[in-house]
Amino acid sequence: MNRIYLSVAVISLVAARCGQDANMSHTLPITPFSSSTPIATLTTNFDEPITNALNRVTKKPFGIYITKINSPVQPEKFNGYHTGTDFETLPDERNIDVPIFAACDGKLLLKKSATGYGGVVVQSCKLDGVDVTIIYGHLRLSSIALNVGDNVKAGEQIAVLGTGYSMETDGERKHLHFGIHKGTLINILGYVQKQSELNGWLNAVKYLN
Repeated sequence: MNRIYLSVAVISLVAARCGQDANMSHTLPITPFSSSTPIATLTTNFDEPITNALNRVTKKPFGIYITKINSPVQPEKFNGYHTGTDFETLPDERNIDVPIFAACDGKLLLKKSATGYGGVVVQSCKLDGVDVTIIYGHLRLSSIALNVGDNVKAGEQIAVLGTGYSMETDGERKHLHFGIHKGTLINILGYVQKQSELNGWLNAVKYLN
């Protein structure tokens, strides 16, 4: 599993000793480190939602503008800027269960069948201390034992992918649509029509590198 660990305490200690700003993309308070500081509460975990995730981004990455003409997936029924990252399956995974894992710690907020996805799950999460919601699309709903309100740990299996070109994926190929939406509002849009609207979403690949 790929994990990102961001320890505020460690960054604060280094910055305090160097007497310089930590040059982070967001502001972190410079506070002395104490052996009593609860490290677990200051660290963010982010796991692969599917094994070998980065090598699976071959068709629809985050932010790509899709039309019925230029789409790498044909035939195409969507258009707009892609709000998530599509992780593709391999030819030998066509007829086997492909497990999907929680990318972070958080509560299950939504579990239902939705147009464009088939089975979809939404989970709350914090990345770098900021609230986000995680969208997992094209899942087999019957494989999800978790219920809305359950707490999920990073790396815990939450489902398997739905069968391609079936009701489980709403007729789509077998793959994982994975989105990260800023804030606590549940938004499962797979595409937006204005590029500026992508500002409400995050690129998952940045958290997997």
